[in-house]
Amino acid sequence: MSKQFEKVISPQKFIPAIIEQDINFEQVWQNNKPWVLSNLSHIAYFKSSQIKTFMDKLGAEKTICYDINGAQAFLALWKNKAILVFRGTQSVEYKTKKHKKLSLCRKIIIKLFIKLPINPFSLLFLSNDILADLKFLHHSFGNTNKVRVHTGFLEEINKLWKAISSDIDQQAKNIPAWVTGHSLGGALATLAGMKGSFESVTTFGEPRVGRKINLAFQSKKHTRYVNGDDPVTKLPPKFFSYYKHHGDKVKVRDSDGNTSAIYDHSIIYYSENIKNSQHTA
Repeated sequence: MSKQFEKVISPQKFIPAIIEQDINFEQVWQNNKPWVLSNLSHIAYFKSSQIKTFMDKLGAEKTICYDINGAQAFLALWKNKAILVFRGTQSVEYKTKKHKKLSLCRKIIIKLFIKLPINPFSLLFLSNDILADLKFLHHSFGNTNKVRVHTGFLEEINKLWKAISSDIDQQAKNIPAWVTGHSLGGALATLAGMKGSFESVTTFGEPRVGRKINLAFQSKKHTRYVNGDDPVTKLPPKFFSYYKHHGDKVKVRDSDGNTSAIYDHSIIYYSENIKNSQHTA
């Protein structure tokens, strides 16, 4: 199966399958929730205006986007459900009024040696998400020192949680809510499942978040999808013994059975393989 590296590092350049296809959203939601949630996790990589346009097409009555110091998520609301989606790791960030530009020297280095499939002269720096990923020392969660989680992930969820929990309490109090995310977004979805009660937490390509998560987990269910040989699901490495996976693992892979440490982390390939495997969880 021919694959594109750009689908790994720039999912926002590809229209999600659920948007391209003419579907009955409610019917697809009932028949294959994991595929829907993988598509929403893909949508989370887009700009806020595009996210709202996509969610309008899927029948959401309201979509609230969050962007606080580099941490991003959106909450989509229907009459009968709410879905909270965290954005995964974004390798680069573009210039905004809030930040300083990269130096000319660093841009030239990116242009000549890293060869990103984007114009480096519009970049700021390697992103907040990567910095969060690298803060892998553990930190206590809640009122017990038994539950320890990745410091960078905890900092990211803490940026967003006050605003998100307020909106859920005010606008989704009497309807069931789901939470999902890919990569870093999956880690934040798991932490959200520890901070609040959701119908389920569904994650794609999630790294290890901490240890004894079950002691603090408030949501009803956690399903963790792993595509082929996705390397991110093996991080932080096992020799950091305090990092353990949580939730029920579901393996998916290409129809030809091949795996790839390069391509298997792409949320686009997660979505394709989940649809082909016809999971209905």
